[in-house]
Amino acid sequence: MKDCQELTYEQVRELALAQYVDDNKISIGVWSKHNGYFKRKRQKDNRVYTVYIKMNYDKIDYDK
Repeated sequence: MKDCQELTYEQVRELALAQYVDDNKISIGVWSKHNGYFKRKRQKDNRVYTVYIKMNYDKIDYDK
């Protein structure tokens, strides 16, 4: 079953800082990419936000 998790930059930043990543956008972006997150733009209330999405693949049956 596929499940996705949407996080804001601040949430991803907190996760990265907990793993002792440098506190700058480049280091956090590299960390997020290496940990399976990808960036997408979302529009809400006429403002564009960057969200990080991580796909979770739980119990995929490849034999079917």
